[in-house]
Amino acid sequence: MKIILLLCKFKYRKNNLNNFYHTWFYGKYLMISFSGIFYYFGLFLKMFNFFKIISIDSETVVNKKNGFNFWLTGTIHKIPKNFTQLENNFVNMKSVFHDKDKVFQLYPIITNKKISEKRTQIVYFSNCKIKKPELSLKIINKYKEEFKKNLLLFDDINFWFKDDLKKRSEVDKFLIYRDLKINQRIDIIKEIMSEFSDKISLFGDEWEMYFSNSHKTNMEKKKIQDKYNGNICLDFGSASGSLSLYPRSIEIIESGGYLMQLKQSDSKKIFNNYEDMFTFKNIEELRKKIRILINDKLLFNKQIKLLHENFQSSKFFIENQLDKCL
Repeated sequence: MKIILLLCKFKYRKNNLNNFYHTWFYGKYLMISFSGIFYYFGLFLKMFNFFKIISIDSETVVNKKNGFNFWLTGTIHKIPKNFTQLENNFVNMKSVFHDKDKVFQLYPIITNKKISEKRTQIVYFSNCKIKKPELSLKIINKYKEEFKKNLLLFDDINFWFKDDLKKRSEVDKFLIYRDLKINQRIDIIKEIMSEFSDKISLFGDEWEMYFSNSHKTNMEKKKIQDKYNGNICLDFGSASGSLSLYPRSIEIIESGGYLMQLKQSDSKKIFNNYEDMFTFKNIEELRKKIRILINDKLLFNKQIKLLHENFQSSKFFIENQLDKCL
């Protein structure tokens, strides 16, 4: 048995880890997690060098011999410059622009399979604030119609070789990409609102600029999980890159929500034979799937069970990830 100490100083990062934080055993590994005031006890144990360490956001730096530094939530562009030289940095998202991201992939760990029998609604949580308009607005406006026709366009590396993009630095490309993803959220939600406005609950502090019936997100994690459970949970992917499983999508699945996700670079690998069930490529496909699911609770429940079955080997997959990283 190999013992791992997971050191996570802040509560919001603990929440990002979902059930990975709360699970002790991954095959040959016993993982003990420390956060809040207990984080400092974890630091004390770290001094004895008996254990392997996973340090979240390098609140305490770990060398390659003793473990790895796990950065949430994004690609290597989210790692502060004074830490980028560390060889044992791992992230949870993959960039469109390079293959430098060493990803430590987390998977949903389903501990509660009870699904609410309440009437099915549509739920969406996100922010929608454009962060670098001075860089991105011109691109958003220039390619607006192309983006609507092809929701996967800017996840294609070839898009970034257009004349007005190819000479930009990789950092600027990332900042533009992030805003394109955020703007895409707005466009898709506007389309869904036009048909399902009475069936959708929209959560995010900035959505009130677009929809008066949106809600703030200042709620505890348990309440968010309750909102997801038994509902169609929209997800358009991380604003940082293209991978199916990241904190929000994992939380949806663990909470008993029906993940309805815009197709990502690894959708086939993650969802296997169920890729078409839990992903969409265009607005009309999304509308059609919502219409069917929202009116057929039996089908909804059947497919939720298939989603859970798809991740019944999550602990085994995480054990394999630990083998590679430690």
